[in-house]
Order: sequence, then structure tokens, then C-alpha cells
Amino acid sequence: MDTKNVFIASERYLGNINWILTDGNEWNYIGVGDDYDENKVDAFIKRHFGTAELFLILDRHRVEICPAATAAQSIRLFFAKNGLTVSNRDFTKMMVFNKIGVMKYGDRVG
Repeated sequence: MDTKNVFIASERYLGNINWILTDGNEWNYIGVGDDYDENKVDAFIKRHFGTAELFLILDRHRVEICPAATAAQSIRLFFAKNGLTVSNRDFTKMMVFNKIGVMKYGDRVG
């Protein structure tokens, strides 16, 4: 699947994600810049995606593919500018990282 189609598919399926609530809120603080908690992000990724190969979707022109094991390191480099979406290959599990240092995750329904 090319970059543009990955972006389009992710945008389409984002509306069908059932976001997981933590303490009544779907957003989780993970930090930004020097405050970024790579271990916390790594734990969320491992728990949510397991060992899957992931799409790191920055925009319609840029999508990176990486294993879940190294995704937290790559996310640190990318999300602070514009945020990003992380998805498994079939778009059934997604995470959204906002540039202000929060993220949410969930599974597709339907």
C-alpha cells in the first residue's frame, strides 16, 4: 500500500475507533521534548499492539514502517511537530499522538 492510501485508510478508520478510557479520560499524558516518557509509550505500544509491524503516519506524504519494539524511539522524533497516528497493518488498532504530549489508543469497532 502506498503512502497516500495508508493515510486515507487511517483517516477513514479513525472514526470507527473505540478509544480506551483511563480514569474516565481517553487521553494519556506521555510528555513532550525532554519530558517525553519513552518507557511509558513503549509499555502502551507493547500492551496494545504486541509485536506487530506498525505504520507511523505523519501525513499523506510520509508514512514510516517500524516494528513495535522500536516504535517508542521513532515516535519521539516525529510527534512533537505535528502529532502522528500509529496503526497496525489492518487498521484495527490505532494510537493518536498529539503534539502537546498526550496520546489515546483503541480498537476499531465494526
